[in-house]
Amino acid sequence: MSSLLPRGLRRFYKKDDGTATVEAVLWLPIFFALFGLMTDAAMIFNGHSRVLRIVQDANRNLSVGRLETTVETEDWVVARLAQLSPNATVSTNIVAGVATTTAMVPATDLEALGMFGALNSITLAVTSQQFIEF
Repeated sequence: MSSLLPRGLRRFYKKDDGTATVEAVLWLPIFFALFGLMTDAAMIFNGHSRVLRIVQDANRNLSVGRLETTVETEDWVVARLAQLSPNATVSTNIVAGVATTTAMVPATDLEALGMFGALNSITLAVTSQQFIEF
């Protein structure tokens, strides 16, 4: 069959140095998807630690008297979370001398790429407790 082809096509037909390109093209979307998943997961974990820091600071401020009421504490947390998560909800209560603040943050607010629908239904609940100092 190769004798029927023109000389240039015969040479092209016999070459095999580009065969790895096919596999690379097939695997490339999988690598990009994996990279996107890792990026979104890292951003969610980073956001979780930032939210935890804000909630702990709020409880500490309530504990030492810088913030006087639970409503004031909730407003303080919401104001600090505004750029990180505009859809966050916060609740604070004091029971038996312990201030407990919980921030509920949708994972979609923390994602960088948002490629995976499975992460859209996740809501992070970040809770911190602090004894009230008198």
